[in-house]
Amino acid sequence: MTRLIILFYGCFLLFSSCKQKPVFIDFTYPEGKYKALVLSYDDGTIQDIQLANLFDQHNLVGTFNLNSEYLGTKRGWPQQNGDTIFQKYVAKDSLLFIYKNHEIAAHGALHKNFIDITDKEILDEVNIDIKNLTELTDRKIISMAYPFGNTNDSIAKLISTTEIVNARTVDDTYKFDLPKNYLIWNPTCHDSKVLDYLNDYLILDKPKLSLFYVWGHSWEFEDQHRWNNMVEFCEKIGKANDIWSVGNGELTKYLKAIKKVQINEYKIVNPLNNELVWIKLSTGIKKLEAGETIEIKTIANKQTSKKNTDHEQGI
Repeated sequence: MTRLIILFYGCFLLFSSCKQKPVFIDFTYPEGKYKALVLSYDDGTIQDIQLANLFDQHNLVGTFNLNSEYLGTKRGWPQQNGDTIFQKYVAKDSLLFIYKNHEIAAHGALHKNFIDITDKEILDEVNIDIKNLTELTDRKIISMAYPFGNTNDSIAKLISTTEIVNARTVDDTYKFDLPKNYLIWNPTCHDSKVLDYLNDYLILDKPKLSLFYVWGHSWEFEDQHRWNNMVEFCEKIGKANDIWSVGNGELTKYLKAIKKVQINEYKIVNPLNNELVWIKLSTGIKKLEAGETIEIKTIANKQTSKKNTDHEQGI
């Protein structure tokens, strides 16, 4: 009789323990969000001052890709129609003031077209830009936008040998998907079309990581109509409390951190040398600190475990 009681009690404890373990549902962005916004702007002209201020007003984070060798200068850019556009660049000593709340990224020291120059020249363009920007800001430069948006697989592979971990093109996808290759990162759309996609993103309500990636040039906002559209965009998306506004570098680090988390049907392990990640459990949203292990009952979506072992190229 005593043995039966002990056996019954042991089974009860085991059953209770299993019931208390949560089910792993999926990864999320910080605070349980599934939507993210990247605002990526090129060159580093003085119009960045007004744009960065607009972002600040609405608690939005920009990624500003700068041509460091032109900072503090004025330069003419010949156009296909024969005209020349003269651009004035922000001063070197103003970077930490203008971009205080934003990411500073590379864009080629002299904005050379990577498909027209040698591998050595490409590396010089990138590494000199990184060196200059690092010395001017004491920040780690890990993001880049390709000059003229031009790249290919060979160039992306070359960029992977530098400190750059993500690089943006200008090949719009008109989608809210995450990239398959961080070094050939195709954005959602140019800012001239943001209002066309804004409402679709605001009402998007799928439990899946998504991204609205906008790119452009602040000097294009000298067109008042386009500036007004951007103001409207920032006002509306800035009020959305379910969207993570983030720099391209921070987003890349977060996505890479997710890939490093180890999952099986019994536990989730975030390696000690990894970043903090956020997960959704049957019990709610939780931070998973570096070095933390959580025992789980099961995995709601078995594909999640498979994805964390099948790393796509560039991810």
